[in-house]
This record gives sequence, C-alpha cells and structure tokens, in this order.
Amino acid sequence: MAFERELMARGILMGQAKKGKNPKGTVVLTECASVGFCAIGAAVMVYPDGVWYAQVQAADVPEIIESHLINGRIVERLALMKVPAEGSAADSKTEANWEV
Repeated sequence: MAFERELMARGILMGQAKKGKNPKGTVVLTECASVGFCAIGAAVMVYPDGVWYAQVQAADVPEIIESHLINGRIVERLALMKVPAEGSAADSKTEANWEV
C-alpha cells in the first residue's frame, strides 16, 4: 500500500496495535472495498479534517502526506469535498472555497 510505504519511509508512526501497527502512532490506515463513490476512483479521507481526496494515484501519496498530514495544507487538485467534523483541525484553519 502506497500510504503505508510512504509513512514508514518518513518515520511517521501508525496507530492501532490490534491491526499490527504502532499503538503510539497518530495516523491510522484503514482499507475498505468501497465507500460508495466508485466513479471517483481511489478515495482518501483525512479525518478529523473531513477532506475527501478523489482519483488518488500512488504518485499522489507523498504530496498528500507532506502537504496535508505534515503541513496542514489541503491538496486542492485532488480535493473532492469537505465533510465537516465538530472540533476538527480544519475548523481552525482556512476555509476552502471548494467545500461542498
């Protein structure tokens, strides 16, 4: 999985020991067969920010990790929509014009 490889290469800890990951990590990777949006291709959700990325390719993973996870900047070219979550990090940052 591209996200797991990139996180490990950057030394970012991944959570949930019961899934075989580092329990002290702050990033949790969850795979699923479908989120019901087959037309958007591979999708990634960054939670609690509530940002859905669409048509994500393996080559996009380093940019999502660097821009969003590390620096808190949304990757606009891949952002499909924002699903607000109460108390999310996105609430305290800039408001995006693409919010659906």
